[in-house]
Amino acid sequence: MKAITVKFPDETLERLREEARATGRSVSAMIRDCVENEREGKGLSVYDLSADLIGSGRGSRRPATNDRPKFRRR
Repeated sequence: MKAITVKFPDETLERLREEARATGRSVSAMIRDCVENEREGKGLSVYDLSADLIGSGRGSRRPATNDRPKFRRR
């Protein structure tokens, strides 16, 4: 494997380091995975991006469907 140098803004590098510590992975491994996933078209889905938020909202118990009068077509 060959090495390359990539420059990131300080804020981005700090976020990468924090995530690496939290996941127990190296920054290099995280960057490699991101590059490979992007190259293979395996970018994050909407579910992947919002999985930690699912179920955390406090909303109405009413279904969010088009059956409600507010959303019916006229």
